[in-house]
Amino acid sequence: MQKDKDLKLICRLDKRWNPRAIDVKKAGGQTNRNYVVAFKGKKFFVRLPWESAALDRSVEGRNIVQLAHNKKLRRILPQYYIYVLSGKNILSPKDTTRYDLPDGTMAAEYLQGKEFSMRHFKQKRYQKVLAQTFALFHTSGVKFVNPYNVFRDEIQKYRVEASKHRLEKLLDRHTVGKLQKIEKEASKRISVLRKGVSTHNDFLFQNLIIGKSNRIYLLDFEYAGLNNKGGILYDIGYFFVDHLFRTPRMTKSLFDEFLGIADKVYGKKLDRVEIYWLSVAAILVQIWWGILRYFSVSPKERPYFKEYVQKRVAGTLKLYKELKEKES
Repeated sequence: MQKDKDLKLICRLDKRWNPRAIDVKKAGGQTNRNYVVAFKGKKFFVRLPWESAALDRSVEGRNIVQLAHNKKLRRILPQYYIYVLSGKNILSPKDTTRYDLPDGTMAAEYLQGKEFSMRHFKQKRYQKVLAQTFALFHTSGVKFVNPYNVFRDEIQKYRVEASKHRLEKLLDRHTVGKLQKIEKEASKRISVLRKGVSTHNDFLFQNLIIGKSNRIYLLDFEYAGLNNKGGILYDIGYFFVDHLFRTPRMTKSLFDEFLGIADKVYGKKLDRVEIYWLSVAAILVQIWWGILRYFSVSPKERPYFKEYVQKRVAGTLKLYKELKEKES
């Protein structure tokens, strides 16, 4: 049983932890296996990573070090305790413990609070706090170690990996060709920055926690990087896209309302056209990621990812059509 195997791994994080001393509960996760671990009245968030060649855990680990050392971000991030890389806890050079755990295994502060939801997002007071959280992160000065380009580092990477499988189980050749054509056009429409900006690249409700005094915390920097293709606008476009396909779904009118508030918080007019082209790019990421997941899960789980991919293909084509109609 997977949970029993994971419990053995979790106990390797702390010599005081054993199955009788800790209480472990599953905490979701589509790729990683996440748990809440209670020990002597304190709770920890533990992530056991999805071991995929598509993810460079050494990069993520060094980015977590940057986050942990940034004073401005302490009010919107959990405290990080352990990040395992090559058997060491890279967050604590003085820690001589050897960790027999996969790279990317992480232990952090468990944040008490509520997951951000559409119910919250519909309220202007939460829209303002959310925009302030995004802006604080984008202006914090944190410098991630990896240059990031959504087309090179995610779309192309996942597409190449996914293409090693039998794509005809999910997409016909015409659709694959159409998606690649849209990918090329979107790349041309998005500006290149001379200096990259550190971006999260995975803004979704699951990675936002409402804590005390309605403070919003950011979680999960697995896909973060120094973005030189679209910059902060990619984060904002991704946030819009991820909730287009959930229930209740994001509407364009609600998102535009949020952008009006974000303009004031950022102190400038955010480029709507570029945000929506970046939204197209974000859906393409999800399509190829979803295909890759389809071929890596059990047959029982595959119908979910098939529907996941099909919804996003339809969404890409619709958004692309709307963008082209506005231009004509």
